[in-house]
Amino acid sequence: MQIHYGKPVTAEMARKAAEFACGNEQQGEFGPRILVAASDDGRIHGSIVLNVSFPANELTRSLYIRDLYVSSSARRLGIAKALLRAASALALAQGFSALDWTTDAENANARRLYSSQGARQLERVYYRLDTDDLKRLIAV
Repeated sequence: MQIHYGKPVTAEMARKAAEFACGNEQQGEFGPRILVAASDDGRIHGSIVLNVSFPANELTRSLYIRDLYVSSSARRLGIAKALLRAASALALAQGFSALDWTTDAENANARRLYSSQGARQLERVYYRLDTDDLKRLIAV
């Protein structure tokens, strides 16, 4: 996934991230949720990372899809739809009020997929301060 996004990481960084993801039970009700799509032989073909947002509507918790990824060799096989359904089922089972996410405006394939699954596009603007921006902000 990181290679796909042009941000490759070392094997050690990937291992630490996987350990964090697999050990999130101790983080309680506000810890991330990670779902994977794997074949019978154990190969991982996709994943969805969900973060808890609070407060959401009427002071509830909601889930935010931080990342939905399907490997290039497994695209167009229904894996993204299956991951969205699994995330929706998890949200309902764990009492979350909504499932939210963003995608790049230019990603027409993703936008078609999300619309086909009944997702509504919200009129919002997404902001970010990266590490350099944060350093500049606190230096003022």
